Amino acid sequence: MCHFQETLWTEDTECKKMHVKTAAVSCVMKIGGGFANLEEFLFSLDILPLSSNTYQKEHDNIATTWEKVAENEMYYATMEEKHLAVQAGEIGGDGIPMLTVVVDGC
Repeated sequence: MCHFQETLWTEDTECKKMHVKTAAVSCVMKIGGGFANLEEFLFSLDILPLSSNTYQKEHDNIATTWEKVAENEMYYATMEEKHLAVQAGEIGGDGIPMLTVVVDGC
């Protein structure tokens, strides 16, 4: 048994779930909070908080991912609207599909 070494992980390294740090930062971002809110929440649970640098790195990665997802969703929604306009024959004189926009304003 001498010179025996073993590495133990608290999380499955093959797991595709979101890392706990990423999940914590994502949750606080979703409710409009920031570093101080997460820090206070973790302290109330007797959990050591993330460093501000770690928080900022996680925040930046999450924000970038959210932005990419939003851009993709907007693109696919636009393509669907274009397809529906073409199907309905709503095409302008220049051949560009026309989208109906409904707004409710004061």
